[in-house]
Amino acid sequence: MKANYRNVAGGLVLIGVFVTAFLVSRPGSPQQSDGISWKSFDEGIALAHSTNKKVLVDVYTDWCSWCKKMDADVYPNAEVVKLLNEHFVAVKLNAESSKPVTFRGTQFTEADFAHQLGVTGYPTTLFLDSGSNPITELPGYSPADQFAKVLEYIGMDHYKRTTFQEFIGKYHSQPKNDD
Repeated sequence: MKANYRNVAGGLVLIGVFVTAFLVSRPGSPQQSDGISWKSFDEGIALAHSTNKKVLVDVYTDWCSWCKKMDADVYPNAEVVKLLNEHFVAVKLNAESSKPVTFRGTQFTEADFAHQLGVTGYPTTLFLDSGSNPITELPGYSPADQFAKVLEYIGMDHYKRTTFQEFIGKYHSQPKNDD
């Protein structure tokens, strides 16, 4: 009888560990993850303004498998982390959340705000300048190597001088020196 109680207690402890791990790593919770300090929307906009950094807004839903793949495979990539931390404030926005956000003096829910921006597919990555003006959006999943090129293109202001295709041709087709 005591063995059954120990098995049940052990099982409950295991369940508690899994539930805690799920809640702590839940996408969209502003947190430090893989070297990226994710911010809430309002906090991220304010920080971008004060640091003169661009804003990357990861628009996701809890049920989106490609969003989870971005979180698991793309955002932990060392080059992605480096470029995000150097040039952007990273923000998570749940497109189905009723959590309030404020944009240019108007309050929305995260869901309403995503809808106002025309986001209909997930994930969608929005890029804003430090004044909260839209730069562009990137719908869907992008592998880490391609995503890093987009971060470099936008983060280093190449988008102001050239098209993405020209940027890729000029900067990423040249052989690299292994000095």
